Formats: sequence, C-alpha cells, structure tokens
Amino acid sequence: MKIFEKIARRYALQNYYLRCNFYWPEALPEIFDYQQQHNELPFLYDGDNWPYDAMCERQRRNGVHASQYLTPDCTARQMAALVVRYFDNDSRIVDACCGTGQLTRALLLESVHPSAILGFDVDAELVGLYARLYPETAALRMQFQEIDFRCENVIANPPFEIGECTAFLQWLSRTQRSGARAVLLLPYGFIDKQRPKSVQETMRHFDTVPNSVSGE
Repeated sequence: MKIFEKIARRYALQNYYLRCNFYWPEALPEIFDYQQQHNELPFLYDGDNWPYDAMCERQRRNGVHASQYLTPDCTARQMAALVVRYFDNDSRIVDACCGTGQLTRALLLESVHPSAILGFDVDAELVGLYARLYPETAALRMQFQEIDFRCENVIANPPFEIGECTAFLQWLSRTQRSGARAVLLLPYGFIDKQRPKSVQETMRHFDTVPNSVSGE
C-alpha cells in the first residue's frame, strides 16, 4: 500500500484531476488507499459512488482504455432489477467483466446477498479494487475466455468493440446451458446487425427478450 500525505487543499473532483500533482493519488486503488489512511477522499465529493465518478472523470481527460465503459447507476439498477425478476435466486450470479463493480453494487442495492456474487475481470487494478470494495463477494482476475465453469446466471457490460463483444457472446453460449440466463448491456443495434456475419451467427445461440439476452 502506497502511503500518501494528507492534501491540505482539496479540490472538487473535476478540478482535482485538472490540477492533480504527481504525488497525489490518481488511480482508483490509490484513491482507496488514501481514503483508508485519512478517512476522507482526496477531493471534495458529495456523491455516493466515487469509483464511478472518478473513473468517468479520468476517462474524460485521458480517453477510454480497453473498452472500459462503465455502467451508469440508473442503467445498473435497471439491470439488477431484471436479475431479481428473472434469475433463480438459489444460483450464483456472475458479474462478468466486473470492472469497479457497478453491477455488483446495483445487485447489493437490490438485496442480493454478496456471497451469491462472483465478479471477474482481466484488469488487475480494477478487480483488485472490486475485491476491496466488496470483500464479501468472490473476485477473480481472469479473461472471460479462461472461465471454464458453468455460469447459470450472468450480468455483464461486456466490451463494446464488435469483435470483442462477439467473442464474449460466443464464450457465453459455450458456458451456459438450457435454462441459463444473462442480462447484458450491449451496443445499440448490436442484436440486429447483419454485418459482420459472425454477429448473426452468434446471436442464433440465444433467445432474446425485451431488455435482456438469455441463454440457449
């Protein structure tokens, strides 16, 4: 854990990143460490979800890396509500490509027990933060292609690039069985795309219902 001196003057989140000094915490795990050390965030903040807002502010200035588009709170809550409505409550819920845990956060707000949730992501920084934010859940650092156990219930905001999104759905079709379900946030119009052909070939493995994609 990196040790940070207390910042004498704290800026609001937007100006914090604008004026960020090299010795201030910038990465999300560093901000978490600072909060643990000083019992406050390094910037002035009146919201209730600093990992999401800080990540969005960093991306606004530095660009999006590795298709890490976070799920807005409202969308995450809508997806979590679908999970509660459609999923078998006795089965584990897999938060695939979990990132900072936006969807896990929404599931917990919908009263899903943390022990029923498993999150995984390939990004060591984000999955490490996820494990610290939600210690009662299970967390794995893995690519989705490496997950070889059955995922009966999946919630995910997968990569938005067509190739990666298609690969994710191909993996999901191999991992799930009849009766399994998934609630996914997909790019607008993705399900109806006619090109590339691999998209339509992949979508034939799924039965789709309004607002969600369910397994074979």
